Amino acid sequence: MKKAKKEYSNGVVTVVYEPDLCIHSGVCFKGLPDVFQPGTRPWVKAKGASTDEIIMQIQKCPSRALSFYMNSGDENEEKGPIKAIETGQKVEVFKDGPMMMEGPITLIGSDGHREVLGNSCYFCRCGASKNKPFCDGSHKDIKFKE
Repeated sequence: MKKAKKEYSNGVVTVVYEPDLCIHSGVCFKGLPDVFQPGTRPWVKAKGASTDEIIMQIQKCPSRALSFYMNSGDENEEKGPIKAIETGQKVEVFKDGPMMMEGPITLIGSDGHREVLGNSCYFCRCGASKNKPFCDGSHKDIKFKE
């Protein structure tokens, strides 16, 4: 079954929305309310902000229900959502275990405290760690499965 996909363009960039992926976090409309307006049709007003502002907001979508591609005018160029390229930083999810991030990264805690982490760090995915957000191996004790 083909997933639903809607596209909205300002002539320079096309916003791609896949409603089946959306978790309704509100990040899009809270960050750029002149573009993303749930409850209206069409709900994406692609001319409501600059192309750069739209791209920056789309990149904050936690579910990746929003993506974009640049309109080139070249009919032979393949169109589709922009994909990240290898940047030297890496995120790896371990089966039945933690998520590893290779830094350097800045970790911002729920209290706003900022900490720069170099090399690699392992984040808990099972919820049982006593050292959240970091993994302490508790996933093994509770037999965490994906």
